[in-house]
Amino acid sequence: MAPVEDSADDFLNFTARSQPGKVRLLMARVLILPDGIAVDQPEGTPLVRALWQAGIAVETPCGGFGVCGKCKVHFTGGTVPEPTEEELRHVPATELSEGWRLACRHQLVGDAEVTVPAESRPSIAQVLTTAVERSVPLEPAVRRLPLRLPAPSTSDERSDLSRLLDALREQHGIAVGAQQVPLGVMRQLPQVLRETDFRPFAVLFHDPDHPAETRLLSIQPNDTTPLLGIAFDIGTTTLVGYLVDLQDGQELAHAARLNPQVQYGDDVISRLTFVYHDPSGLRLLQQAVVRGLNEIIAEACQVARVDPHHIFEVVAVGNTTMLHLLLGVNTNSIAVAPYVPVFADLLSIEARQVGLRVNPSAMLTTLPCVAGYVGADTVAVALTHLYNPDGETVLALDIGTNGEVVLRHSGRYYCTSAAAGPAFEGGRIYQGIRAEFGAVAQVSVESNGENRWLHVSTIGGAPPKGICGSGLIDAAACLLDIGALNEAGRMSNNDGSEWWESHLTTLCEQKAFQLVAPEAAGTPEGVVLTQKDVRELQLAKGSIRAVMEVLLQEAGIAWIDVHRVLVAGAFGMYVNLRSAQRIGLLPPLPLQRIEPVGNAAGAGAKIALRSVRERKRAQWLAQQMKHVVMTGNPQYQEAYMDHLGFVETLE
Repeated sequence: MAPVEDSADDFLNFTARSQPGKVRLLMARVLILPDGIAVDQPEGTPLVRALWQAGIAVETPCGGFGVCGKCKVHFTGGTVPEPTEEELRHVPATELSEGWRLACRHQLVGDAEVTVPAESRPSIAQVLTTAVERSVPLEPAVRRLPLRLPAPSTSDERSDLSRLLDALREQHGIAVGAQQVPLGVMRQLPQVLRETDFRPFAVLFHDPDHPAETRLLSIQPNDTTPLLGIAFDIGTTTLVGYLVDLQDGQELAHAARLNPQVQYGDDVISRLTFVYHDPSGLRLLQQAVVRGLNEIIAEACQVARVDPHHIFEVVAVGNTTMLHLLLGVNTNSIAVAPYVPVFADLLSIEARQVGLRVNPSAMLTTLPCVAGYVGADTVAVALTHLYNPDGETVLALDIGTNGEVVLRHSGRYYCTSAAAGPAFEGGRIYQGIRAEFGAVAQVSVESNGENRWLHVSTIGGAPPKGICGSGLIDAAACLLDIGALNEAGRMSNNDGSEWWESHLTTLCEQKAFQLVAPEAAGTPEGVVLTQKDVRELQLAKGSIRAVMEVLLQEAGIAWIDVHRVLVAGAFGMYVNLRSAQRIGLLPPLPLQRIEPVGNAAGAGAKIALRSVRERKRAQWLAQQMKHVVMTGNPQYQEAYMDHLGFVETLE
């Protein structure tokens, strides 16, 4: 039987070896500018994959299906492919004639020179790392215990390992089986025992409620080396890691970056589709996220001036799909109805099995999920803020490419998710970008009493080049306030009666509102909000608001009964809450009852890292949550239609 090969390159090489004379391997060289990187790939390799393999990430929010038009590259030499139908729709004719193409639409055919512009490369300026946290008593799963072993003698010929395990049981009441001792620890054992005169320190992964799962992670000559853990919030768009000292619970450092998986699609659905249709998709996505986590580990350890070898536990939260991809578990069952995950329980495995660069014996723990689209990140939010079932009625909302909602009322928990799509992060918006430098993030109407004008702020004060989620919401709210949008979401006609009508224009055969003039943006179009953008925003906000309404109906309450709304994630920290209310995304409650709480999922991951008791609470919370399914739910459909439009005025 022929071996299974991992890549197209390997497959073609194998075929050429096994069938000489039948297959001629044709290679194409791509020179990537301005990086100056040259790569050789077999002809027929998708261009976007060749770029990825060269380490050049390219924006493909749609997953590489030619829908978004954001992976534009410039063929400046060699073979220039003919434009495809998708390119005729997304790329201006003048640019097509100059050699601009979409990277996802072409395969390598002959040598080429390709320039990848900055706007086609994924980036982000704002990654939320701070949060409203909850302190817990320190009781980590990883602990270090002193031991006193009797030296071997002619009357005591026990093996070194038996001697050690017996001492653990006799001196600390902890039973560890020989099968729970990694080979690397056994290799350390004879030298450490004799160096310390048989008085070593044992590092254990120990849960008092599950003693059979106790593992011996390391044998050390002293108790002065650091004992560390790292907690990860694995988001669809961003990764955040928090390095924690497990001896005192202090956070030593944190680091964050864009999730490298964005090169395969901006949202969960795009990545699920990629895995479903590409045989190598699961492997590529798993390698991408692990690469990002390892970069964070290295950066955090460098900041704290510690060795990654001293990290003995990794705790990770994320949505259900992200955790499956982290572990390399196939996601196809989540991609299709009834959207069943392969696993949902809390898991602890060896971190090295997924390729994390920490101590070779370190453990990786993932918090439990609730359903296919309600993951451990939602459970972590509840662990941080809704842990007490006897607390007041509170709704917690986490908006990203997906929206998850948890409601606590009268000791019961209700949860669900909304397929909001990537609009809140700039996806599917004509000039939408992530929260990167130059993104329009704030829009307001200013006046001096007589005159009124539009004021626009960008992230980092950089020249405007697109619009991110917070700017999108602000812009829509402003247009509603001045009458440029009506409650149905339609842009007004130009009749010459309003100051803002000079901002109205036509773009791609649709109405558009110019937020930034061409001369200020340095582009022919400026920065605009199109009629289609408004529709995308309505679809996203309608879905989020609808699932909140359904949860309230499920609990038999109204908004007047909700004491607080907690808005988790970057959305709550960076968006103008008044604007979010104005468009009908957030409910008509007094603003003081709507509280941004920061990266609550990351805070929950740190809580679980610091306390085995709290991770049991996380398991309990996941079991208590009633998952309210929205697919085919008539209540959801009705609420969705009710909230597609904008409110006429802010209630």
